Amino acid sequence: MKRKLSLAIKSLVIKGFAVLMIIGTMDSAAFSQTRIRFARGRTSATVSGTLSGSGSRSYVLGASRGQTMTVRVSSGNGDVHVDLGGNEVGTGTTIQLRSTDDYIITVHNEGGATKYSLYVGIR
Repeated sequence: MKRKLSLAIKSLVIKGFAVLMIIGTMDSAAFSQTRIRFARGRTSATVSGTLSGSGSRSYVLGASRGQTMTVRVSSGNGDVHVDLGGNEVGTGTTIQLRSTDDYIITVHNEGGATKYSLYVGIR
């Protein structure tokens, strides 16, 4: 009984260590989102940044049902595209929102390191 418990604990410790090693090697950007806020009286914002090769960056924006959201991305290498709420939309789209919610916008780089500019507008 003691031996089985000791083996079970050892197995659990090894598995826990393996999970921590995997998490430790992940890019911290995968865990974070930057909230986009519009300046007072404005209905759009542009954010810029740099993405490593095959890198991505997520943003979150609150919007209401019935509003129209426009997103567009441009980049130095032309290999950056946008994901809106889990849906690939190329370099941009305009959609009418079906619900009041926080929307996640992710820019993905399929090429080498590059600078990008993301425009988001709400009407």
